[in-house]
Amino acid sequence: MLIDADVHCAINCIDELIPYLPVVWQRYVKESGFKGPGGSAYPKMKPYAARADAHPPSGKIPGGDLAFMQQQHFDHWKIDYAVMNPLYAVDIQPNIDFAAAMCAAANDFLIECWYEQDPRMIGSMIVPWGDADMAVREIERVGDHPSVRQIIFSVSTGALYGQRHFHPIWAAAEKHGLLIGIHWGGVQPAMATGARPSFYLEHHVNLAQSAMAHVVSLVSEGVFQKYPALKVSIIECGIAWLPALMWRFDKDWRGCRLEVPWLDRPPSEIIRESFRFTTQPIEEPENPEHLKQMLEHIGSDDMLMFATDYPHWDFDAPDRALRPFRLGEALEHRIFSKNAATWYGIE
Repeated sequence: MLIDADVHCAINCIDELIPYLPVVWQRYVKESGFKGPGGSAYPKMKPYAARADAHPPSGKIPGGDLAFMQQQHFDHWKIDYAVMNPLYAVDIQPNIDFAAAMCAAANDFLIECWYEQDPRMIGSMIVPWGDADMAVREIERVGDHPSVRQIIFSVSTGALYGQRHFHPIWAAAEKHGLLIGIHWGGVQPAMATGARPSFYLEHHVNLAQSAMAHVVSLVSEGVFQKYPALKVSIIECGIAWLPALMWRFDKDWRGCRLEVPWLDRPPSEIIRESFRFTTQPIEEPENPEHLKQMLEHIGSDDMLMFATDYPHWDFDAPDRALRPFRLGEALEHRIFSKNAATWYGIE
């Protein structure tokens, strides 16, 4: 069984969502000229950050044509299941009522036109996280749909996910058995250390920094003591930083634990239990032994889930990613299949 933990389905344009909006917001969209979430603060090196061959013949945007994706990706690579991560950033709209309506419309569209059309798809939903009560209502509305197993967030929200504002959202996610997916990118610049970078190059190189901050925040704020069944997937943020982060986190916890008395065990144990990480874009050193050492330092064979990042330009093909490193049949089976199957409850 092959499971892809990061595939991007796309909403082509706002017109696809109009039928799913209440009349008042349909009128608002038409009269205001709203065209959907804005482009990224950093222009990508390729249109839609996509592979050249991922533009469908239909003229839809990459990731926006179901039949083409099924043919080019699912069928070609014999993908048994894929976690679908729509990156349609209506959740950051400053008008929170409009954000809630747009999130609901996007969820209904994605469920009807994508997730229900292919049983191989593990769906993610979007919530208006700027208002925790509204986010919880949206989780209550669609969180039990059999096609939806995850709530997707961007690393670049300008807030740390361990902070108390988000706790009602995590409580609702735990109640409905939904995972939390934190994905690199977003239309806002992610905060690098100290300031926002100038270039897409910096933005791409720094992709791990925001993920690290969210991991430390979620653990430090005691989220997993309050919601022990909550699961978090860190998507498209690399993994080479993880061993060093866990080591330093444990070290500093020993010196600072009076400040966080709810942390009753080393943070690395909580991370190994409550987080999983996708492989793409995995750091692949020239010396294969260095990758093996890095995986050994993580201290668990359960934490990595293979991902392609289709249809994006830095796509990892299932027949090439990790294969040259000869990790062994048992570990490859975990990374390409078993870990994601266990994490997402795939039978």
